[in-house]
Amino acid sequence: MRIVSLFILFLFIGRTAYAQETPNSKSDAEDIESYDYPTKLMGGYNILFKADDSTEYLYLMKGDKNIAELASDVRGGLYKGLGYVGADFKHCFVFVHSYGSGNPHEIELIKKNTGKNMLKASAWWIDVVKKKEVLLYSDQDVPTAKDHMILYNIRTGQKQKLNFPKDIFDEPMILSRIQIKILTDKFLIIEYDTNGHQKTKKYALNVNH
Repeated sequence: MRIVSLFILFLFIGRTAYAQETPNSKSDAEDIESYDYPTKLMGGYNILFKADDSTEYLYLMKGDKNIAELASDVRGGLYKGLGYVGADFKHCFVFVHSYGSGNPHEIELIKKNTGKNMLKASAWWIDVVKKKEVLLYSDQDVPTAKDHMILYNIRTGQKQKLNFPKDIFDEPMILSRIQIKILTDKFLIIEYDTNGHQKTKKYALNVNH
């Protein structure tokens, strides 16, 4: 009797272990998990985080509809490298990838109803004015004097190239030392750090910006 009882116990343990190790479907393998960054977006959209045994994923969702896969990476990496929302606008949002160690933040401007990147090329974060839906970025992660900042009015679709301050290149980590101080319909003032001092630079904006 004892031998029969032990046999039944081992059989139950074996079946339980097998059930735990073998998912019944892909949805079981890709478990929904919590994420370290905000996932709710305006307009009823949200970002869903899933992971299987080897890979982590971020999906753009609206309700139960899966619009697009935003990013994927090897499991165990930093979530900020996988991506997070830098700024949320009515019809799109800035999707940021941060890699630490003072590296520039790579960005995409994701259109909500398609999941497509509106910038179409590599772009790197400088600053944003959320209320005006204006994004300031660079198309180079380590810009030189021949490169430009780009001021993008998302509402109008207008872009304007702006020269970097000449003395910003005296030190590394250029993009992280610039921020928007004042933005009006007619001008932009940036504030930047260089050689231990804070300075400002004013730019006239295009009339249709």
